[in-house]
Amino acid sequence: MRLGPQPGEVIDRNRTIEFRWNGRAYQAHPGDTIISALAAAGERVFSRSYKYHRPRGLLTADFLDPGCQLQVGDEPNVRAAHRLVEAGMDVRSQNTWPSLKFDVKAVNGLAGRFLATGFYYKTFIKPERLWPAYERVLRKFVHAGEVSPDTEHGYYDKRYAHPDVLVTGGGPAGMAAAVAAARAGARVLLVEEEHHLGGHLRWGDDTARAVRAELAEQVRSEPGIEVLTDSVVVGRYDDNWIGVMQRNLPHVVERLVKVRAKSLVVAPGLVERPYVFTGNDLPGVMLSTAARRLINLYAVKPGERAVVLSANPEGDAAVADLQRAGVEIAAVADARRGQRVVRARGRGGVQSVELADGSRIDCDLLVTAVGWTAPTSLLNMAGARPVYRPEVARFVPDPAHTPDGVLAVGGIAGDGTLDQLREHADAVGREAARRAAQLAHRLHGALPTRPRDAAPQPAPVTDPVPIPELPLAEHPELFFSTHGFVDFSEDVSSKDLVTAVKEGYDSVELVKRYTTATMGPAQGKLETVNTVAIVAAATGRSIAETGTTTWRPMYAPVTLGALAGRSFEPIRHSPMQPWHERHGATPLVAGQWIRPEHYGDPAAEVRTVRSGVGIIDVTPIGKLDLRGPDVAKLLNLLYVNKWSKLDIGRVRYGVMCADDGVVLDDGVTGRLGDDHYLMSTTSSGAATVWEWVENWLQTEHPDWQVHVTPVTTAYASINVAGPRSRELLGRLTEGVDLRPEAFGYMNVRTGTVAGVQDCVLWRIGFTGELSYEIHLPASYGLHVWERLIETGADLGVVPFGVEAQRILRLEKGHFIVGQDTDGLTQGYTAGLGSLIKLDKADFVGKPELAWQAERGGYPQLVGLLPVDGDVVPPEASQIITGGGHIAGRITSSRMSPTLGRAICLGQVDSGLAEAGTRVTVRLPDGRDVEAVITAHHAQVDPEGERQRV
Repeated sequence: MRLGPQPGEVIDRNRTIEFRWNGRAYQAHPGDTIISALAAAGERVFSRSYKYHRPRGLLTADFLDPGCQLQVGDEPNVRAAHRLVEAGMDVRSQNTWPSLKFDVKAVNGLAGRFLATGFYYKTFIKPERLWPAYERVLRKFVHAGEVSPDTEHGYYDKRYAHPDVLVTGGGPAGMAAAVAAARAGARVLLVEEEHHLGGHLRWGDDTARAVRAELAEQVRSEPGIEVLTDSVVVGRYDDNWIGVMQRNLPHVVERLVKVRAKSLVVAPGLVERPYVFTGNDLPGVMLSTAARRLINLYAVKPGERAVVLSANPEGDAAVADLQRAGVEIAAVADARRGQRVVRARGRGGVQSVELADGSRIDCDLLVTAVGWTAPTSLLNMAGARPVYRPEVARFVPDPAHTPDGVLAVGGIAGDGTLDQLREHADAVGREAARRAAQLAHRLHGALPTRPRDAAPQPAPVTDPVPIPELPLAEHPELFFSTHGFVDFSEDVSSKDLVTAVKEGYDSVELVKRYTTATMGPAQGKLETVNTVAIVAAATGRSIAETGTTTWRPMYAPVTLGALAGRSFEPIRHSPMQPWHERHGATPLVAGQWIRPEHYGDPAAEVRTVRSGVGIIDVTPIGKLDLRGPDVAKLLNLLYVNKWSKLDIGRVRYGVMCADDGVVLDDGVTGRLGDDHYLMSTTSSGAATVWEWVENWLQTEHPDWQVHVTPVTTAYASINVAGPRSRELLGRLTEGVDLRPEAFGYMNVRTGTVAGVQDCVLWRIGFTGELSYEIHLPASYGLHVWERLIETGADLGVVPFGVEAQRILRLEKGHFIVGQDTDGLTQGYTAGLGSLIKLDKADFVGKPELAWQAERGGYPQLVGLLPVDGDVVPPEASQIITGGGHIAGRITSSRMSPTLGRAICLGQVDSGLAEAGTRVTVRLPDGRDVEAVITAHHAQVDPEGERQRV
């Protein structure tokens, strides 16, 4: 079906590429879409319909085509009438078995009268015990492709843009408006969904193609215009906050462009509307624009013998194009003279057409041109409701209710000659630029950071640009002649809509939800007006009285990958990572960091720390440098305990809670000087706490004199722990007296370690042993680590990893934020009652914590010992009551090398928190074991003597 060269074709005949369709090899030219290549090879059926599995072919030949969603490789639901074919593509039909031609599920069509509107709701209600069976059966009928769990997903991207004017639609009006706005001094972003600019001019006559070339050259020559093709505006939000989906960039699957535009020019053109009649979904029934696209862009002959239903000049132009392509015109039914098509007949495709006068014409192609739908959704998202105009048989925008920053141009705004459309677009473009300049002037004048001596920005032109009114060409109201399909994506027929109205769903919004009409992949762009017209006829109301459904974002489908954006998973290593790798550390992914989990035997590492000395790389600990006279005020605000009297050289443990009293983070902060503090946070909470601190300073207390510098990666951090840690550190430390009477527990000093100056030493004890935490310039981290290992060789020093640290801290009863707490764990639940100082004037979360303390009865974090010490309940095991109700959970559990038995932390209901209480723990395998609540969280050295020596 490939034609000879066409004046406007977009295919490259000099090259041929090969792809596969349902296992067979096919050829195409670069520039072909998947569907145009298949149509050129004579294929007519591309899919099966959603519910009845009827054969479906080409209808619109663009992104909206409901019968052209295919599987490409491991990517489902590809819009194959839009996606360009590529060499080696493996294209398959979706949800067809055993084949597209012979689909067993087509038997659904025989049961169509039993699958009427709402049959899911009516059928699958009782008995409820059969719901699992219903779900298994219905799942097999889901009309979608497949994604393998082993698929390597592509890279998605995001971008921010701030143009003065965004023009959505690259047809003649969109291009003219963009050029006019750019020439008026505006920075313009022009977005077009097709692969090339030009709109309907691309498949027009010689004059149309010449105008397209002229406008495209003007766009190219304007440096102030950025063009995004194969892209679409997906949503408009308050103040022209606009989402743009940019597709098929090099090395990027999709990019979500978040645009803040000062003016939005809506120029989507018009969408040709299908006609509703019996058999209107047969392959071979297509819109006039689809036939013209095939012929003029892809040089594909749509059929051999055609009937054309025409109600407008575009239909007449389709007749001329079909004749030029060698298609025999069997009949032209002129709807302007009352002629109608009432039925298309055939098996697997059109074989004949029946007209309203009873005549029957043999053909393999039926082309319809019965009217247009204005895709007003972006205007509706801006607050404007469309108005129905019966004389033109379509909804049109209402300029009186459109925000100042939004303008409509082109076919969506009206009709007229090409010159009239360009004149209108030129005026709209200049007006959009003027409004953008006025907004920019207002925003610039309100900038608080504008230099005081800056010259005032010249005021923009204030007189509005006169915008000529576009005429509206009269058009017959043609929506349906007999019953047929309204929503091709959802297999919703006009009978379904009438049935819904009879059952009481007489609002178009209710009909939409009850029948799912307009809820398929085309999102109503093809179906809405026909749906409204049929509901109006069924209710006896006018189309204007019936109104439309509500358009909401997204205007076009958006993948979850694009919404997620870039895969922001940077990998961070400490300066000591090369040493860890050389010495066989098992890597652990901890947030953004790769950390040593262990070096072979975590239990042995624990025993060494308890009896001798070990070192651990704790570089990921969050660190914030705080300076200024008001730091104490900040600490008092953010921490639940008191900070006004922290002496220089002292360290204090603190917990932050959010506004709702839920534990946010914990750590220690040391005072290094009069106005100088160093705050530590959890490794995973470093960025959150930094943002939290800055948020309070910038929004609530900008008057406070506090300067915050994140220094997490500026310092390497090493914890030296164990009874012999003082002995080891003493061999390498200068300028710091390590004797316990000079450098006691919860103190901080600065000095030189292994020749490295300005090291910060904290004496703290997360492991429960005598230990020192060293923070030193990151570039010296590996040097100091290696010196500690070398110098402590005779002391038996070993490195220990995160797993040993977790065991050590669990033996000591220290909780971990995010593991022993969750998004509901308030301060008192975490066992922080002695730390929370409600007598402070204020702190974040105080009202909620005061309420928690007053009402009581809250869950509590407790220590637990399984009665059978050999059983370690997995973390998240449920604690249950005698009646089988959940009363808590295990939050941390390990086998203790020090005690030789299992130990746990867990949250339990308050009634079970008393020491000595026996509770039942339900294991994942269904077994129950008993555990005893202990008096302390700590199972090793609850008095804390070991860390204070």
